[in-house]
Amino acid sequence: MAQKMIAVYGAREGSGKTVVARELAGAFSLRGKKTLLVDMVLGEGRLSRALGLSPEPNLGQWLQQINKRLKEGQPYFRLRFSPEEVASYVQHHYTGLDVLATSPVDFPGQAAAMVEVVVTHLRKLPHEVIIFDTRSGVREYILRILSMADVVLLVEDGYHYHLQHVAGVLERLRENGVKTEHFQLLYNRMPSVVDEPPGEAALDLGLPLAGVLPEHPELRQMRGEAGFLSRDLVDQFTRAMDELVDRLEKS
Repeated sequence: MAQKMIAVYGAREGSGKTVVARELAGAFSLRGKKTLLVDMVLGEGRLSRALGLSPEPNLGQWLQQINKRLKEGQPYFRLRFSPEEVASYVQHHYTGLDVLATSPVDFPGQAAAMVEVVVTHLRKLPHEVIIFDTRSGVREYILRILSMADVVLLVEDGYHYHLQHVAGVLERLRENGVKTEHFQLLYNRMPSVVDEPPGEAALDLGLPLAGVLPEHPELRQMRGEAGFLSRDLVDQFTRAMDELVDRLEKS
């Protein structure tokens, strides 16, 4: 398939998007797809720690080089980095997955142009799939990523008040010029009888439904829930993730 760039986005913190991004990248990699996972949650690094990666090399080192050239007066749209330079910032996980670890420093107010340089150069890499774990909320550099991705998976659970918040965030994104035709809603928790059904929620939000993932055991443990069904939950999650990858490969 042609290269596919997927941004995993959450309208709020705690939506589970980072776990989804990590597992989605792993699922593509297991299928033999050359996959790059990009931790674009600047200043945090949860993905890097979860994968046991070294602090360096990282995206921050690349952003520093971009920022240096910008300060020298070079316009961002003329900046060029060789494939070898770009590859020097990427780490190789033992599973075969390539990872661009996050910057240890956030760049509020100045990151949008630099992020566009990064995304433009990543497009030229030989990876078949590039997956971004993005920061939640509405910030300029996040808007750039969402606009440049081929698919945006909007990760949320089925709680009604969370979906109301999602609707508000979608409106803010559109007001800021982000087209949402390539957005898809992804439930990361099986709905209960009191939750809005996934299909109806997607219809209300004006988005196609990408799929429904059972809540990952890691998220259940973080919320203090019992873990005695973890093996069964892992199997359910894996099957649902495979179905999601099937749909993404065909789209």
